Amino acid sequence: MQKPEEFERAFAASRSMAVVFGLSLLVYLLLEEVIRGRYRPFLGLAKVKDLAGLRSAGFAAAVVVVIALRFLHGRLTASAARATDGSAAVRSLFRAAVIGLMLAELPALIGLALFLFKGLNQDFYLLLFVSGALVFMYFPRTASWEGVLEKRRPVCPL
Repeated sequence: MQKPEEFERAFAASRSMAVVFGLSLLVYLLLEEVIRGRYRPFLGLAKVKDLAGLRSAGFAAAVVVVIALRFLHGRLTASAARATDGSAAVRSLFRAAVIGLMLAELPALIGLALFLFKGLNQDFYLLLFVSGALVFMYFPRTASWEGVLEKRRPVCPL
């Protein structure tokens, strides 16, 4: 399939959004460090009796997000590959990129919530790393988009 004329614009927009999502992770880190440094020792804003349950719920939610991201991104990319019109395929690829990046940021937000609730900064760092890895994994790549448009098999299909 020939590259549609909106390919470059959509790809550039998705790349810009990916950079912004990656930079937002740095903003979360900066926010956490400022709070932790300013209110030393920061023990959280909430009185939580079941700390183990809170941590388990946070990590379980992060695992669900990672699984949902893998599933949804695979489905959206497959729908782009099935599209007969190049413009529709580009729209599907753009949608897959945006949804993938939004979901990739959720573990960091869950970690930030754990930090704000109970001051769990190590949990925040771990979940921030997971989000950073996901943003890197789902960062839009030219070869991947062109492969979908040319109906090549994806490298790791779901």
